[in-house]
Amino acid sequence: MSEPAISSAVLPLLRCPHCAGVLEGDVTLSCSACGVRYPLVDGMPWLLPAPALALAEWRGRLHAMTIHLKRQAAQYRAALRPEVTRPSTRNRVKLLAMACSDHARRLQALLTSLETEAEPAAAATYAALAPVVATAQGLASYYPNVHRDWVWGEAENQAAVAAVRRALGSVHPQRLLVLGSGAGRLPYDLHAILRPALTVAVDINPLLLAVARRMYAAERVDLYEFPVAPRDLASHALLRALAAPARAEPGLHLVFGDAKQPPFAPGSFDTVVTPWLVDVVDTDLESLAATVNSLLAPGGSWVCTGTLFFQQSDPAQAYSSEEVQEIVAGAGFESPQLQASRQPYLASPASRHARVEEVVTFAVRKQGEAELPLRPLPPWLADPRHPVPLLPEVADHALALRVRGYVASLVDGRRSLSDIAAKLVEDRLLPPAEATGIVRDYLLRLHDEARLRTGI
Repeated sequence: MSEPAISSAVLPLLRCPHCAGVLEGDVTLSCSACGVRYPLVDGMPWLLPAPALALAEWRGRLHAMTIHLKRQAAQYRAALRPEVTRPSTRNRVKLLAMACSDHARRLQALLTSLETEAEPAAAATYAALAPVVATAQGLASYYPNVHRDWVWGEAENQAAVAAVRRALGSVHPQRLLVLGSGAGRLPYDLHAILRPALTVAVDINPLLLAVARRMYAAERVDLYEFPVAPRDLASHALLRALAAPARAEPGLHLVFGDAKQPPFAPGSFDTVVTPWLVDVVDTDLESLAATVNSLLAPGGSWVCTGTLFFQQSDPAQAYSSEEVQEIVAGAGFESPQLQASRQPYLASPASRHARVEEVVTFAVRKQGEAELPLRPLPPWLADPRHPVPLLPEVADHALALRVRGYVASLVDGRRSLSDIAAKLVEDRLLPPAEATGIVRDYLLRLHDEARLRTGI
C-alpha cells in the first residue's frame, strides 16, 4: 500500500472525463484545459464525471447501506421474542443480528475514504432519497462476486480466464484495459498469466475497488458472506477471509472510472476486455462499442465476455446475438465470431443456490475508426444551479408521491381505515365505491414496508 498511487506509466494515459484534457498532478489531478480537479480516493484516481457530485452520491449510498444493515440487525433482535424458544432458531437469529451489525462496521472501516467530517443526514432522509441497496450500480451490486473472486471461486475464475485466452488466441497484450473490472480477480489473473507491460482495471464501484486494491497489495480483508440459500445454520452468515494467492505483479493499476466515459487518451491500449459489462451498463451498445474502439490503437483487440442478456428498458436496445454482431462490425471492428461455453456462476460452497451460465465470448480486431457519439451531460446535471426540467413523467411521479404522503399523513393512530377512505372521498381524490378497497391495499403495503425497514 506504500507504492505511488499514480505511476509514471499510467499518468500519461489519463484524460479528463469532462473535456478529454490532459491531467496533471500527483495527489490531486487537475485538468489543464477545463480546470476540474480529481482527487485520489483510497489512493486511486477518482476520474468520474462531476467528481465532487459523484463522491457525494457514493457517500450517500454508503450511509444508506449501513443504515439498512443496522435496521436488519434490529429486526433480527426484535424477532427474539420470549415465545421463540427453539435454541437453533434463536442461535440463527442471533448470528444474523450480530453479523449485520458487524458487517456495517467493517464496510464503514473499509470505505472510510468516502467519509467527510460533516454530519450525515437523518436515517429517514436516506431511506427516502438514497437508492435501494441492491439496485444496479449500488454499493452492494455484485457484492457476492467479492467472495467468488477472492475466497471460494477458483473454478469460476479459471473458466473466465480460459474464455478470454481462447478468444485472444495468439494475441499477446502489452497495454491491457479491463473495463468494468469488479472486485478485480480477472485483471489480476490476466496480468499474471499474459504478462503485459501494463494492465489497468477500471470500475465505478468504490467497495469493489477497495477490496481489489487490498488484494493486489497482498493484504487480508475479512467480510461477511450471506449465502442466498444457506446449507446449514452456520452458513447464514460467514465471516470470510479474502486474500489473493500472492501480491500482484508490477504493472497492475486501479482507476475509478465510468465505462461510458473512460478517462483515457484515444488509442491508449492494444487490448480492451469488457467482462459481463456490455449488457448491464446503462448506455446503448452502439455507443459503448464506439467508445471501446476509441480506446484501442490501430489493430488492437476487443475481448467481450458475458451472457449478452440485454434487459434495457428500451425494447429496441435489448439486442439479440445477431444484432450484437452487426453493431460490433459497424463500430470499426471485424465481424465477431461468438464462442459459447458453459460456466458455473456464484456457486458458493455455503449455498444451495448456484447457476450455470452459457457465456458468450468474442475477440475482434479494430479495423477502422468509429464515430464517437456526443454525450454531453444535460445542463441540469452539468451545473447544479441550472433548473431541473419538469418532464410529464416527473410531474406524474411527483403527484403520486404527494398523494401517498397525504394518505400516510392521515394515519395518526386515531383514524380508522373507513375514516381515511371517507376523507379521500371528501377531498375528491377517490370515488366512494373504490375508496375503501384502494386505501386498504395501500395501507397494507405501507405497513409491510415499514416492518421490513424497521423490524417492527
